[in-house]
Amino acid sequence: MPEELACRACSLEKDIALLHRQKAELRAFARVILTQTSHSAFLLRSENMRNILCASPVWNTSRSILAFAPTISEPNLLPADFRERDIFCLKRLNSHYKPVAIYSRRDLKLGPLGILEPNSKRTFPLGKIDLILVPGLAFDLRGGRLGRGGGHYDRILSRPDCVGKVIGVCYAAQVVEYVPRERHDLPVGALLTEKGLVEITSPLNPQTF
Repeated sequence: MPEELACRACSLEKDIALLHRQKAELRAFARVILTQTSHSAFLLRSENMRNILCASPVWNTSRSILAFAPTISEPNLLPADFRERDIFCLKRLNSHYKPVAIYSRRDLKLGPLGILEPNSKRTFPLGKIDLILVPGLAFDLRGGRLGRGGGHYDRILSRPDCVGKVIGVCYAAQVVEYVPRERHDLPVGALLTEKGLVEITSPLNPQTF
């Protein structure tokens, strides 16, 4: 019996190591795709994605939205007019990421990791967020998401008070056939690219839009 348990543990370690290797390879692949895209193409695709999102029923029925401050290679979905919705972005406070209100793009500044984050510390309960927009390096059509490896969004989405609908956000070139998943990797309920907003119909996804 001890030998059998040891073999199972060894097999599990190999499986996890393989998953980590697959994730690393997929991250490298996604980054190559992004480096081959021009800034003007990013801007045009971001505009298309904003238009698609703002025309969707889920956007129009959501009052409070957890968006994200994009890096240079991520879609910029922040609205031009912040008066129609309550917009929040994540900010690291006391070692935890929390939704913080922003009222214009000027309310964002570079944080310690070189990523834009809200200026203020005016937090908002995660349980009152209606819609969560989640960026990623790669997604698949079963809701699988590959982030940058920090696990920040997985921790947010796994919280029991996280009840908002979750939309993954990426460019169409970042959609792949399969994203390797571990237990802590939570699926998104829909996927937004410049080609459209697609609801995920998968046993992994408990959400309905």
